[in-house]
Amino acid sequence: MKLQLNALTFLLLASLPLPSVLYAQFYILETDNLRLIYTSSLQSYLVPQVARSFENSLRFHRTIFDYTPAGKVNVLMHDWWHYGNAGARPVPQNHITVGIAPYGHVYETSPANERMNSSMNHEMAHIVTSDKASRADRFFRSLFLGKVTPTAEEPLSMFYSYLTTPRWYTPRWYLEGIAVYFETWMNGGWGRAAGAYDEMVFRTMVRDSSTIYDVVGLESEGTTIDFQVGINSYLYGTRFVCYLAHQYGNDKLLRWFNRTEDSKRYFTAQFKHVYGVSLDEEWARWIAWEHQWQRANLGAISQHPTPPYRPLSDRALGSVSRAYFDVSSRKLYVAVRYPGQVADLPAIDGETGRLKKISYLIGSAGSYVTAWAY
Repeated sequence: MKLQLNALTFLLLASLPLPSVLYAQFYILETDNLRLIYTSSLQSYLVPQVARSFENSLRFHRTIFDYTPAGKVNVLMHDWWHYGNAGARPVPQNHITVGIAPYGHVYETSPANERMNSSMNHEMAHIVTSDKASRADRFFRSLFLGKVTPTAEEPLSMFYSYLTTPRWYTPRWYLEGIAVYFETWMNGGWGRAAGAYDEMVFRTMVRDSSTIYDVVGLESEGTTIDFQVGINSYLYGTRFVCYLAHQYGNDKLLRWFNRTEDSKRYFTAQFKHVYGVSLDEEWARWIAWEHQWQRANLGAISQHPTPPYRPLSDRALGSVSRAYFDVSSRKLYVAVRYPGQVADLPAIDGETGRLKKISYLIGSAGSYVTAWAY
């Protein structure tokens, strides 16, 4: 009886007249090429900057790739993330999401001249290289009434989606490599392709004789042991793309990523079409070049010896926060985030190097392992 009364009450309330005006939760700015959606009037001060950054980026890519989107590109701007980030997707429509928070610059992992400008340059590279269509792609888009979104319930839909947007079905390193390349180029050389962090990673790998993965190894193992989630796709993709530009020039690189009438549908076939060798062969040449390049750098560094030091731990700790040294107890307090483990806060004995776990740190973020409160 109580359940029946509650249901009756709900129906009576639902039948009451609604206000004549319902205010939308989102705000929209539209141009000929852009539909910018933002979540609060407090963000309106950023709207002109985001719109200009988008239009400037589209103008640059139109010149390079002869690309014009079929309709307006949807851009969602929000403040739901703690750190600046963005993402792009061409299916079923061109869509970009951008967070307004500042970038994290720890270890110079994401150098940028201005976050909105840099984000648009990076994400528009994703849209252009995955959305630009040949005559065959446009035929299938007209046949299926647009770009097909794959669903888990209909596995065959992935094949139909590939027919409409073939360059979207590529490894992440392929997509991120060219986006970081353009991000750096369009930012006047200020970006991850010319940053100190990427160079440091591969120099350390050569010094430590670590495995630099081939194409298959990167996708099968390299993406599962990331120092940070997904970072290997950015590191390897950016490094390989920059190697190709260095060895064979910018024009060939752009031909590999451009979808034209004489291009091949699949990205590896297009690579052989442009460079005359298989992707696996050239990847192996890049690894050999990387070893040679970094050995020369290490030789130059060795001419300036580092001061003597004593390791506190006999194993790598992972991502380590800023440390606090307690003089009275001779303990070093840091936060660590090791791949595959929950981040925690240990005390490291300054004499023995022994670690004592104090507590777990749930929800730690990327390079910023923790903010200190002592």
